[in-house]
Order: sequence, then structure tokens, then C-alpha cells
Amino acid sequence: MTAQVFLASFDVEDWFHAENLRASLAGAAWSSLEARVERNTHEVLDILAETGAKATFFVLGWIARRHPRLVRRIVAEGHEVASHSDVHARLDRLSRSALARDLAEARDSLEQITSLPVWGLRAPNFSIGDAVLDCLAEAGYWYDSSFYQFKAHDRYGRLATPIDPDAPAVSVRPGLLELPMSRVVIGPCAVPWSGGGYFRAIPFRVFRWGVAKRLRTQSWFMFYFHPWELDGEEVPPRGMPRLLKRRAYGGRDRMRRDLRRLSRHRVHRALDRTFGFRRRGNCRRTDTHTSLAH
Repeated sequence: MTAQVFLASFDVEDWFHAENLRASLAGAAWSSLEARVERNTHEVLDILAETGAKATFFVLGWIARRHPRLVRRIVAEGHEVASHSDVHARLDRLSRSALARDLAEARDSLEQITSLPVWGLRAPNFSIGDAVLDCLAEAGYWYDSSFYQFKAHDRYGRLATPIDPDAPAVSVRPGLLELPMSRVVIGPCAVPWSGGGYFRAIPFRVFRWGVAKRLRTQSWFMFYFHPWELDGEEVPPRGMPRLLKRRAYGGRDRMRRDLRRLSRHRVHRALDRTFGFRRRGNCRRTDTHTSLAH
């Protein structure tokens, strides 16, 4: 039986990149807003270092250019750096030329800072689309991790490409894998459980139960989190609608504790090591896929 794998990933963006805050910031220039991403991400790295956990950090190109020392620390501590796009636009709404430009600028920024190749992408707000997969394959990416099978969410992207949402990895284009986000089956429903706002909304003991339930039937669990979700001191924009405020800020007061508890409870693994992307010259993706799937 294949060992259980807890895949840990962090989407590195600042508080003002979050979609729930966009309308409340009234088009304010990002450069005019307080930067909090460096402090929050250093805190995530400190928590992971306590147990030697490893993770994949999907970093915005915009963030990398402004905080290169932060990106270098991520690499120096043995984590993977992948792309979260350049400026946190919804990728499924960009023209083909704008999409290619955004992905190229982010990748170039990350590779110049890390001196390492960037293998993968996570689209902002899981805004994946078939045109995005085409562009990734043409650019030589090895994987995407943006597919979240939850049609009730108004922001998640949609694909015509058939994907088994409960497979660890699915070949979606020649040379390109999709690594779906995790759900937990409860009764007749498949409930989104991967992390982020769901991690904040679900009590820790229940979340841990769901992860264990998933791992009893599947060999892997994909976890994601934003560093700003640790930040209980962040002040919401004035006049922010109550529902959006709850989605953005609910549960933050316990995230330092719960992320630390999760790090101690599950051995965290980065995507590149798990799927063999670091061994680019001799990686056999089909072998990795098979070993995780059974």
C-alpha cells in the first residue's frame, strides 16, 4: 500500500491581492498600501522549520520583484518555488497574448531570483481554463495545481478537459499534469476541504478528521494556505460588506495555532519532490502517478 502523502502548498500574495477585498479597496494602487506579506510569510516559514516540513510556495511575480530576499529564504530552506502568476489577474479572463505575457513575466522574475527552473503554476482564485492549460503546455511547464471541482463557487475556473478530481495527477496536455485540489466525501456530497478559507471555517479537529478520512481512501491530500490568513492584526477596509469580511477574516485568530498543529500532525511534502520534478532529466511522471493512485 502506498504511503499517505500530505502535499503542502502556500500561495504567496499580499493582503490587498485577495479577491474578497478588491471592491473595498476602490482601485487603490498596491504600492500605496502597507506591505504585510514579508512578515506573514516569514512566520509561515518559521512554523514549517519547527518540524522540518517542506512545501511548495506559489509566489506572485509582483511579490518576488519587491521581496527577493523572502523568495531566496524559501529556496534556502529547501522549499519549492512555483508561480502564482504575475499580478494576480483571473487567468481565464485574459486574452491569449496577455496570458502568455503574465505567465512569462512571473516565471522570468522567479527564475532570475532563485536561479532555479519554475515547474508549476497555481492560478489566482483557481481561475484555470483550457486556454491556460494550452499556454502552460506550450511554455514547457510540468504541472498546474488550479483545478477545484466545486461548481457552487462563483470564482473557480471551469475546464472542458475531463479530469478525475480525486486522482493525484492527471495528464491534461502532452507533458503537462494537473494536480487537483482535495475534497472529502461526506454522505452524498464531495465537500471542498483543501485549506484556505475552508481551513479557517472548519474547526481544527473536524478538519483533521476530514484529512484522515480522505487519506483512508486516497493516497494523497493537497493542502493550500495564504500567508495573510495568519494575520489576525490586519485591519479590514472601511465599509467592507459583512459577508466578504467574514470570508476574508473569519478564523484568522486561531491560524497560527492550527497551522502549527497541522505541521506537527502530518508530514508535509513539496510537490516537486513528490512528483519527481526536480529530476527533470529522468523523471517518469506516469510511474509517480501510478504509485500515488493505488
